[in-house]
Amino acid sequence: MKGTFFNKPLEWNIETSGESWQQGDILKGTLKVKNHGAESVSLSDCGVGLAYADIKKVHSRTDGALKPEATATFSESEIKAAEEISLDFSFPITLNGGITDKKSSYYLTFGKNFLEAQLQVKVEPKILYTKIVGLLDTFGRFKVKEIKSAKKGVEFKLLPPTSREMANIESLLLTCSMKEENLLLRFDFQVKRLDTSSVTTKVNKESVSIEKALLPKEYSLGRDMINQDQLLKTVETVLSEVKMKSVF
Repeated sequence: MKGTFFNKPLEWNIETSGESWQQGDILKGTLKVKNHGAESVSLSDCGVGLAYADIKKVHSRTDGALKPEATATFSESEIKAAEEISLDFSFPITLNGGITDKKSSYYLTFGKNFLEAQLQVKVEPKILYTKIVGLLDTFGRFKVKEIKSAKKGVEFKLLPPTSREMANIESLLLTCSMKEENLLLRFDFQVKRLDTSSVTTKVNKESVSIEKALLPKEYSLGRDMINQDQLLKTVETVLSEVKMKSVF
């Protein structure tokens, strides 16, 4: 992934070692600056940063939209005429860091004060999360409607199957996050329940939340290998709790 910005007399070029990343990855690249002028230019407060921001605010150039949470600066204090200087950078993306969704994204910001130009960075959910959602699709026929960042992790909005046994479930919001090495799963269901407490029987809508914390051995068999059997047991347990409380 590449980006270029020119502000006389300096030309800025940034290049990353990949096109997309996942939570927990390290974003690496190189920033180059070339002085096309006849005099030296200060590189004070110049470099590259990593920021997570509202996409609309960035596009509309709202003041303060980009606030780098990590930066890398040039070791040189100035760049001479006709000189080109390179800066290698490396930014870790935390396990519970934001992802690129419809509203927000990571950006590489670069230039003077780290904010003269920006390059949008695509960050996807941790592969473990997508594999869990894949199990819900393959074995439970839940379909992903939307994926977005949240303060407590990555949210997957899922639509339930049309089967009779799941007829009471209207929607499922699965939130995935990590606490050290443990996997945290929060299942938020919207369900229908039959209310027989009054003279007239009616159907009420309720929210049901179920949380699960899994140890590494309960969700992983090694690098990028999930413990499918244990994860399926967890999913089946959660779904059975919802269905057992249902009258359908």
